[in-house]
Amino acid sequence: MLAWMTDRDVGDNIGLRKTPTLDSTRQWIERAQNDSTISPQAIHFRDVHVGNVVLDQIDSYLQIARVHIYIGDPEMRGKGIGSQAMKLALMFAFERLGLVKVWLTVHCENAAAIASYIRCGFRLEGILKGEFLLNGRRIDALRMGITADEFRSRHGEEVKFSL
Repeated sequence: MLAWMTDRDVGDNIGLRKTPTLDSTRQWIERAQNDSTISPQAIHFRDVHVGNVVLDQIDSYLQIARVHIYIGDPEMRGKGIGSQAMKLALMFAFERLGLVKVWLTVHCENAAAIASYIRCGFRLEGILKGEFLLNGRRIDALRMGITADEFRSRHGEEVKFSL
């Protein structure tokens, strides 16, 4: 996981401000294990850990959360693994955690991620002007979201089959 987080493509796309160290990664994992507002999950493909999906900022009162996802292994990108993992994370959020909405932000130049999120049913909710730094340039970020009802209407049979 640390190797992925130090990969420039991963770091740029998820907006890392500092290159993580082994200690900072361990601290994050320990904090996540003891924090009910964070739910990290490993993404496996053929029994190999290829990425992570994290629900965080879980608000049990408002019943909303933010999601982040990345496929760390470059060889596994573009194969639909991230889209499938996102659908599973959304099933978990809506069916197990009882959330009513999940949202994310993505920088406007990450076309592959945006297309994947749209395939999963996310909709554009707003443009955050200049809120992302990419290689020293300020660019816009997109806020996207999906409600439980939207997800169920789009993926209802998949939800019934998978749970």
